[in-house]
Amino acid sequence: MLKLSSFVLEKISIKFNVQKLKKLVDFGFIIIEKIVVKLNKLLLIYLDFNEKMIENEIKLAKISKDDKILHIGCGPIPVTSILLAKKIGANITAIDNDFFSVKQALVCLSKFNISNNVQIKHAEADTFPVQMFDLIIISQGVTPYYETLNHIAKSIKPNARVIFRTSSTSNGELFESDMFIKDIFLVDKIIYQKQNGLLLSILLLKKS
Repeated sequence: MLKLSSFVLEKISIKFNVQKLKKLVDFGFIIIEKIVVKLNKLLLIYLDFNEKMIENEIKLAKISKDDKILHIGCGPIPVTSILLAKKIGANITAIDNDFFSVKQALVCLSKFNISNNVQIKHAEADTFPVQMFDLIIISQGVTPYYETLNHIAKSIKPNARVIFRTSSTSNGELFESDMFIKDIFLVDKIIYQKQNGLLLSILLLKKS
């Protein structure tokens, strides 16, 4: 189902208005997670589906066990936190501004015996204190969008890294609406996560 969804999104991207497509993709992944979290078999498939993405991001940002990690927009399935905790034993704080998603994420987390590594909190991303973190991962479709990215760009410590996930065009490029990140961050590297459909993982650094 997930691979089929990615394939369909890639094909329809050629015909859709690009900005409408971006909103559709972002919203679609949120809905998928709200359904999958209730079904254990699909939950395991969903983790497998995202495993390559997390492995690519570990290499992209050279993520280690010693990093203090913040994941913004964990959703009802905190797949990033689960896989990072399982793969490298990292400690992660995961936040979401949707109270219902946080409740579901706590239930989901209890199934994987990694509660000591992961904290899940109900919080607003555009005001959350980010200064203590070495790595911040921003999920696709977080809200409020511009405010959150500007808050992070201004508040992170000088050596922090940021992974920003966003939908891409059918050519694996940034949408025009995402170009502003080049004004507030240094764009280091970009990975086109083709196996996850129209998704980019972008490594951002603080501007001096």
